[in-house]
Amino acid sequence: MFGIDFDKLAIIHFGATGFMVGLMWTIHVVHYPLFALVNEPYRPFQEAHMSRITALLALPWGIEVLTAVGLLLAAAAGQQRTLSIAGIVLVGLVLAITAFGAAPIHGQLVDQFDADLHQRLLRVDLIRTLMWSARLVVAGWILWIT
Repeated sequence: MFGIDFDKLAIIHFGATGFMVGLMWTIHVVHYPLFALVNEPYRPFQEAHMSRITALLALPWGIEVLTAVGLLLAAAAGQQRTLSIAGIVLVGLVLAITAFGAAPIHGQLVDQFDADLHQRLLRVDLIRTLMWSARLVVAGWILWIT
């Protein structure tokens, strides 16, 4: 459908999703916990984190989202369609958790470290990271059936 090669797209999608999952687990397990160890001034650290992490994830995340949409458009009926829909739903959940959970917390943490906000960020990020991990399972399953 739409002249998109589902098999090739599935490979690119799996690679981009795999990169993002590895990055998200690294952030969750290594980087976010280190926020609590930063001394003053905190603002330059938080601003640098947001700027650098955005630069690192923008391209692979963009590829991941675009290929998820492409897979949905190219999917044949049956498992391809079902898994592509599941992938898009998870993309939507990750985007929503980022936009309405993680990003606002980062915005609140810009001025100074707050232990309660930090704990909230860790909880929100764990949900987001688990959703991303579920995306990798779906992406792997799509690759398996192609």
